[in-house]
Amino acid sequence: MTKSDRRIELEWISGQRFKAKSDNGLETTLDGNRKDGFSPMDSLLSSLCACMGIDVVMILEKMRTGFTGLRISIEGERAEEPPRYFQRVRMHFEIQGDVPRDKAQRAVDLSLEKYCSVFHSLRKDLDVQTTIDILEAT
Repeated sequence: MTKSDRRIELEWISGQRFKAKSDNGLETTLDGNRKDGFSPMDSLLSSLCACMGIDVVMILEKMRTGFTGLRISIEGERAEEPPRYFQRVRMHFEIQGDVPRDKAQRAVDLSLEKYCSVFHSLRKDLDVQTTIDILEAT
C-alpha cells in the first residue's frame, strides 16, 4: 500500500448493520435498513457532497471571494433493476457571502471536471446536475 491508499475494515454487527473502521481509527456504522446509520448508498451521496464541498471551499478561498458558508443538498435517482446504481444526481449549492455567481459556478465546475476524486471514481454515465444560490453573509 502506498501512502495515498486507504484501508477500511468492515465488520458485520447483525442484520444489515456493519461497523466500518478506517486505518486511522475512525469508526462509523453502515445500515442497509437506515436505522442505526447511513445506508451504503446514503454514504455514497454524502461522500460526493463532502468531496465537492471541500473542493468548492478551497477554490473560493483561493479566489479570495467573500465566501462565508456553504450548504449542499443532494438527491439521487437509482436504476429500477439491479444493480440499482445512481443514474442521476441533482446537487444544490447554497453559497453564503459576497461571491460572484461566475466564480461560484467556476468552483463547482472545477470540482466536477478536475478535482473531485469521489465523482471521478463513479460510473462515467452518471448524470450530475447542479444549481447554485448565493446568500447574503450573516
